[in-house]
Amino acid sequence: MLISQNGHSFPTGYTAITEENGKNGDMLMSFGILKLDSSQTFRSKDETERAFLLMSGAVTFEWSEDGSSESRAAARWSLLDEEPSVLHVAAGIAVSITADGGQVELAVQARRNENRFRSRVWSPGEYRSERFGEGTLQGTSTRTVRTIFDAATAPHSAMVLGEVINHPGKWSSYPPHDHAQPEIYHFRHFPSQGFGLSIQGDDVFLVRNGDTVTIPPNVVHPQCAAPGYAMYYIWMIPHLDDDRFGPDSRVFRPEHEWVRDAKAPIWPDATVAEVEGYQLENHGWHRSGDRRYMLISPPFETLLKMSNEITVRIASMVDRAAAMP
Repeated sequence: MLISQNGHSFPTGYTAITEENGKNGDMLMSFGILKLDSSQTFRSKDETERAFLLMSGAVTFEWSEDGSSESRAAARWSLLDEEPSVLHVAAGIAVSITADGGQVELAVQARRNENRFRSRVWSPGEYRSERFGEGTLQGTSTRTVRTIFDAATAPHSAMVLGEVINHPGKWSSYPPHDHAQPEIYHFRHFPSQGFGLSIQGDDVFLVRNGDTVTIPPNVVHPQCAAPGYAMYYIWMIPHLDDDRFGPDSRVFRPEHEWVRDAKAPIWPDATVAEVEGYQLENHGWHRSGDRRYMLISPPFETLLKMSNEITVRIASMVDRAAAMP
């Protein structure tokens, strides 16, 4: 579903976009945008796990835990060129965030979680920042992926948080895949008049600066940025009690698996015949007229068993024929 901001900036204060126990509750987590004016302080002591991702401006994070107080200053002026600082706290931890010398914008993710863990600020260089898609598909799915915390790095968390930057004209969340958990994407475009496409199954949404999409479980969701425009989005996933999200949670569509092979031939660098020959040989795809069919090849053990059974039947038929008068 598309939640459009209609190109407007967010007002000062907290703007709720999803609520774990309210609107868009099927996302199983709360998400919103927090804007502070210069020197303004925001305070929170919710009984939820919370993550405060700094999008722009300079702040001082403060929190109290185990009878002591801690603070950390952070600043960020570019979503593309700089990595974020994120304050991540467990339920019941008192937090204050002060805007230092100018307006500040943060993304806030929250979810019920009874697990206790040590609060911390995730700073640039302390999490994975990777370039996906390079060297494949003629560079058409090159994107920057920052995984701030996930099941591996925050085992007691009930959430996953990260950022993606679609390079101009490129795709992300590609090849098409789904997973058992719902997901939220929140978009910004550079320059700000840019746009992109957010696909969910057979539905396509035009996304602009400040828009959000909610993605149901088990629905494919590739994204595409318009040429000339970088498309940044925050991605958020709730862990399920019996299925924590991890690198192996993505289920790729089998008909598109071939594009993950860096050596796969692609038109126009290869002929149509070479592309189809590669797919038939390596991935079992065969073209027939205007339709495509996947050739399912049974395991070798099954083929051997079938062959032995056929041999026995033929021998039996031969014996019966020989015995006939």
